[in-house]
Amino acid sequence: MKNRFMRTALVVLALAGQVAAGVFVHRVERQREAARASLAAFARDVGRAQAIVGDLRGAQTGLVATGQDPSFWVPKIAGLTSDASAALEPLDRGQLTTDAAQDLAAAIGALADFARTSDQVRDLLATGQPLTASSIAFGDAARHLSQAAGALAAAVPSQSRALAGEEARTRPLEVFALAGAALLAAAALLLLLPRAAQAPAAAAETEAAAATVPLSLATPPPADLGALGRTGFDLDIRRVPVAAPTELPPETPHESEEAIVEDLQRESQLPLNTEAQVDLTAVARLCCDLAQVNDGSQLPALLGRAAELLDAAGIVLWMAAPQGTVLRPAASVGYSDHTLGRMKALSGRSDNAVSVAFRQGRMEVVHGGKDRNGAVVAPVVTAGGCTGAMAVEIRHGAEASASVQAVATIIAAQLATLVAETTT
Repeated sequence: MKNRFMRTALVVLALAGQVAAGVFVHRVERQREAARASLAAFARDVGRAQAIVGDLRGAQTGLVATGQDPSFWVPKIAGLTSDASAALEPLDRGQLTTDAAQDLAAAIGALADFARTSDQVRDLLATGQPLTASSIAFGDAARHLSQAAGALAAAVPSQSRALAGEEARTRPLEVFALAGAALLAAAALLLLLPRAAQAPAAAAETEAAAATVPLSLATPPPADLGALGRTGFDLDIRRVPVAAPTELPPETPHESEEAIVEDLQRESQLPLNTEAQVDLTAVARLCCDLAQVNDGSQLPALLGRAAELLDAAGIVLWMAAPQGTVLRPAASVGYSDHTLGRMKALSGRSDNAVSVAFRQGRMEVVHGGKDRNGAVVAPVVTAGGCTGAMAVEIRHGAEASASVQAVATIIAAQLATLVAETTT
C-alpha cells in the first residue's frame, strides 16, 4: 500500500485499538479495586456489629443473674443495641448482592426483635418477676441474638463470593481486549506490508539479519553454533564450542541419554505454578510503549519490563535474515556480557526450543527442573512468515501457566510489528 493517507489511517487505527484495550483494562482494574475496598469496609462494619452482639449476650445474662443490679445492665444493653443498629443501618444495600442484603436485613430485624424482648425482661424485673424475666432472657432474647449473629456471619461470605464471580467473568474480557488489539495491529500490518521482494544472496544474509529490527546492537560475527542446551538460550552449556567449520552442521545433543532421562524425571516431580497471573494493565501499557518504539536503544528497557511482568530471569530475541536458516541474538535482557558472548548462533534445523518455534511457527514450552528454570519460546511472525523467536526464561515453574503463555504470545506479536516496519 503506497497511499500515504491510508497508511497513516491504518497506523492510527491500530494504535487506537491498543489504547482502547489499555483503557478498558485500566477501567476494569479500577472497578475491581473499588469493589475490593468496599468489601473490606463492609467486613469491618459487620465485624464490629458481631462483636457488639457478643457483648449483648453477656449483658443479657448479667441482667437476670442473681444479685446483679438491673439499673446498671438495662442502660448498658440499650446502649449496645443502639451501637449495633448504628453500625449496620448506614451500610449501602444498593452495593450489596441480593444474598448479602437479605442477610443484613435479617440481622437488623433480629436486633429489633431483641430490643423489644429486652424491654419485656426489664419490665418483668421491675414488677418483681425474676423467674419469668430469666425465661424470656434465655429463650426469646437469646434466640434473637443467635439469629442476628448467624445472619451477620453469612453476609460477608455472600458478598465475597459475588465479587469473586465478577472477577472471574471480567478476567477473560481483559485478555480478549488485549488479544484483539494485537490482532488489529497484525491486520493493519498485512495491509501495510509491500509484496515480498526477492531473497538476497546467501552472502548478504548476515547484513540483512542486522536490518530486520531497528536496533543499535552490533550483530555478532559468523561463528560456530552456540552449544546452548535444549532450550537454545539458557546456561545448560556442557562444553566449550569448537572452532567454526566451513559449513554450519546441525547441532548434536550435548547431554548423555542418562542425563536427559534424569532431567525428565526431575521435571515430572516439579510442582508447576499453573495458576500464575500477570498484571494485564501493565501488559497493556507495555504494548502501547512497544508500538511507539522508533529507536533500537529503547528495546532493552522494554524487554526488561516484559521480564518483570513474566517473572523471567532473562529474555533473548533471536532473529533470522529473510529466507535464512540461522538465528542470531538481536536483543536481550537479564544476561551478562560473558553469557551473551557464548550465544552466537543457532541452526534453524536443530531440535532446541528456539529453532523448533522458529521452524514451525508455534509456541514451545520447556518445563523447568529442580535446579533449572523453565522456558517459553514464542515465534515472531509477520505477514512474510516467521522471522525469529522470543525466548523467555521463566522462574518458579510458571511456564505452565496459560496466562504467562498468552502474555508472551501478545508481546511477541507486538515485537513483530517492529520487525515489519523496517521492511516497508
